[in-house]
Amino acid sequence: LQDCILSITKPSNMLHLKSLFISILSVFCFLQQASAFDIGSGLSWYKEMLVTNPLVTKSLTSGATNAFSDVMCQNLLNNAQGADEQQIESKKLEKERLIHAAVTGLVWSGPVTHYWYKILFGKLVTFKDPILALAAQIFADAILFSPVTVSGYFAVRSILEGSGLKGIREKLTTRLFTTVVGAWKFWPAVNVINFSMVPMEFRVLYMNVLSVFWSGYLTYVNSKKIA
Repeated sequence: LQDCILSITKPSNMLHLKSLFISILSVFCFLQQASAFDIGSGLSWYKEMLVTNPLVTKSLTSGATNAFSDVMCQNLLNNAQGADEQQIESKKLEKERLIHAAVTGLVWSGPVTHYWYKILFGKLVTFKDPILALAAQIFADAILFSPVTVSGYFAVRSILEGSGLKGIREKLTTRLFTTVVGAWKFWPAVNVINFSMVPMEFRVLYMNVLSVFWSGYLTYVNSKKIA
């Protein structure tokens, strides 16, 4: 994690993150408006797909954002480790890792979030008071969903990497707890906006946009060697 932090805090990378943060705020405002208006044929098509094929649409979106996040993470880490020509030559994009990140989003992160939101907002939390409902949703997401989704992420990545049950066991015993704690520091603040202000049909999309940061951290933790 120290390498990720050092790379992110470099002045050049901070400018990129500042721009990305502004973009995320713009996306939030955009999604709010999109719930009431059709803004462009592309968005209209996406909204229609969310209604007619919600699982496939959300899964494909998750795969794409996972891939983008992994590319960003790899580039940040490469920039932090040096800049001479030999090092740059040795720091080519790990395509296999990129594919694994995309497939994990496609077959796990997107589908599990789709079904979790149906349970969370449809059956699990039934408070009438909006403040109590929001608090319960955030608590349930942190306590119930975070451990499940992180465990599944490590399991799918291990299977794709060919390490099987041994790899799953190693990652769950050495990385699960600290990663879930990281999720508790990140997602509750994100979900305050997501669960209270973002239209229902766009909540997985909003989560995927914010997952650019989170998935970058996940893919970094997954690929880091344990001494």
